[in-house]
Amino acid sequence: MDENTTGQEPSSSDKESKLDQWIRQTLKIGSQKPESKIQHVPNPAQNPVVKVQGPSRGQENRHPARQQQRRGPQPPHHSTANRQSPAPRHGNTPRPQQRQQRGPERTPLRSQLQPQSPQKEHKPAVKKPYSFNHKGGLVFGSGSQDTPNNATGAGNQSRTQTQRQGQPQSKDRLSHKVPNFFGKAKLRVIPIGGLNEVGKNCMVLEYGNDIIIIDIGFQFPDEDLLGVDYVIPDTTYLNDKIDRIRGVFFTHGHLDHIGAIPYLTAKLNYPVMYGTKLTMGLVEKRLEEFALLDKSRIKVIKANDTIKLGPFSVTAFAVNHSIPDAVGFLVKTPAGNIVHTGDFKFDFTPAKAQKTADFSKIAALGGENVTALFSDSTNALKPGYTVSEKVIADSLEGIFKNITGRIVIASFASQIGRLQSIVDLAKKYHRTIFVSGRSLIDNIYIASKLGYLNVPEGLIHDIKKVHKIPEENSIILTTGSQGESVSSLSRMASEEHPQVKIKKGDTVILSSSPIPGNERAVTTLTNNLSRLGARIINNQIMDVHASGHAQQEDIKLMMSLVRAKYVVPVHGEYFMRYGSTELAQSIGYDEKHAVMIENGDVIEIENDEVRVVGEKVQNNYILVDGLGVGDIGAQVIMDRQTMAENGMLIVIIPVDEKSKKIKGEIEIISRGFIYMKESEEIIQSIKQATEQSYRGIMEKRADLKRGEIKKYIGETLDKIIHEKIERHPLILPIILEK
Repeated sequence: MDENTTGQEPSSSDKESKLDQWIRQTLKIGSQKPESKIQHVPNPAQNPVVKVQGPSRGQENRHPARQQQRRGPQPPHHSTANRQSPAPRHGNTPRPQQRQQRGPERTPLRSQLQPQSPQKEHKPAVKKPYSFNHKGGLVFGSGSQDTPNNATGAGNQSRTQTQRQGQPQSKDRLSHKVPNFFGKAKLRVIPIGGLNEVGKNCMVLEYGNDIIIIDIGFQFPDEDLLGVDYVIPDTTYLNDKIDRIRGVFFTHGHLDHIGAIPYLTAKLNYPVMYGTKLTMGLVEKRLEEFALLDKSRIKVIKANDTIKLGPFSVTAFAVNHSIPDAVGFLVKTPAGNIVHTGDFKFDFTPAKAQKTADFSKIAALGGENVTALFSDSTNALKPGYTVSEKVIADSLEGIFKNITGRIVIASFASQIGRLQSIVDLAKKYHRTIFVSGRSLIDNIYIASKLGYLNVPEGLIHDIKKVHKIPEENSIILTTGSQGESVSSLSRMASEEHPQVKIKKGDTVILSSSPIPGNERAVTTLTNNLSRLGARIINNQIMDVHASGHAQQEDIKLMMSLVRAKYVVPVHGEYFMRYGSTELAQSIGYDEKHAVMIENGDVIEIENDEVRVVGEKVQNNYILVDGLGVGDIGAQVIMDRQTMAENGMLIVIIPVDEKSKKIKGEIEIISRGFIYMKESEEIIQSIKQATEQSYRGIMEKRADLKRGEIKKYIGETLDKIIHEKIERHPLILPIILEK
């Protein structure tokens, strides 16, 4: 289907020409592709429609010279010079006879952090400045677009912004499915993260042979996932669909929405990534840490930009959140339109670094015939409206006025608006800020360079210089508001920080709320700080933190403005999302049109109707532990839990290499199980049981493999130990041949 006439039924002649065109592309006959480019079209309404000519499936890294080498010499009638021009497009607009000149490549965002010379303007495509809507009204900036010769729209242009070295080549186009030219497909919406949890947000949208993804975040592990760093989405469903991924769209720069990119981008063949300037600045930082930036493809968009990728038309709209540059997305397809809010709230007086949500754009969504609204549900059980950031800034100023000693503030590193308020107050009250925590330093640097944080020169210093300023004139800005054991604030609380020692007279402000699951760690942190004499101020004492998520009235306002036919709550635990369905029903939705789904469920949208099908895609926990990704299974976690609860018992059995009989004394090693010196009787019982079980199994089944023998001994010892002391340690029998 022609991407610039999405939703229109082609005539029979058009179908034939499209099929012929696809065959030519598949056989790679004269298919030299222009570079991707962003085209800005003037709009009288001052809301430019930006059309990003997106990637073509399976066409990345198609260098003409390499294509010629693979194809070999071509007959004269196959050359570009001798080939006849394609038939005209719909209407009377002929295709241009000359190939359009390539515009300059878009500058990667990382270069914006450095001084750079002015760039040339992109050369716009030939485009009608207007079109007519279904009511006959004149619409500017949304007309059909003429494309260069041999190209039928975004689907035929190069996926890469620049040629990446060492990037895997796509599979042969002949192995692809034939596109659906003769009818509409269904839009499949598949959440593979973000439901029944706070974090790991990831949603797959699939129409025909095209896929886009919204967010790829990680989740901090629950307490029972011992030793695990992060949990990331399970992308098994996409394993055989990699070449169909048109792009990844990010709603904002929090780690629960961008954090898993370094672990999954290579697996997904480095898809093109779209997001606002600050969001993509934070994405680039993540990729740089993993040495993946040079292979990645990043495109910066703005609120109100429209990106066309195959059958998808994706428009970003500005929302408020606890980080600047947050957006939601309107996604249009021939099967129906959806709105994904991302994380949002409505704040009429946001922090200095942020703007209010684009109410006019959000209200206009009500006229877009939205089939389904996928809405943030994290605070669906909290009544009223979310507290404004101005209230938080006023509370902080009251503290600054009345406190004479040292102030320690713990906040999320991504709270750019909150950081701006702290910077402004520090300047006003003549205090110097000292920063402790790598993530804080990185985010302050990125936000400052991109213009989202205004820091006067000399106001912020490294924590190593804290002793050069009197304590009453200093502010320590630190990470660790969630009680993370290795964070700067936790090290201060345990008196392990090399520069800062908490003492009586210090005021510690916890400018955050505990993430579900972190309550115990935050309580321990607060206790330790109090023991050192610090005065603790948290959100239970005064308003020093505002959530970035919509509360009940905000959620109802979003539903009322968008006026979608269906509401599908996302982002949150089951009870949070269930509360969101109750809110929908309170403003007029019936139970059928307030849809509850789980991770891995498949929603199909067709003819503006939503249906939850019985299909369930694989949705396991993919665990990240150090440098290992997905190599920790359930058995490893069970073993860790067993060792944590009951300890470990190692039984070393020396045997003769030839006769296989026990040779020497059996050795017992206990770790976290029993204290050896005070449990001699139990140790002797274990040795005797080990010897008896080994001799018994060797007499009956000497042909068994060593692994089976060790398993039998372990099971026998587990029963005996439980009978004696009612414990189940992790038992590791070791047969040592001598």
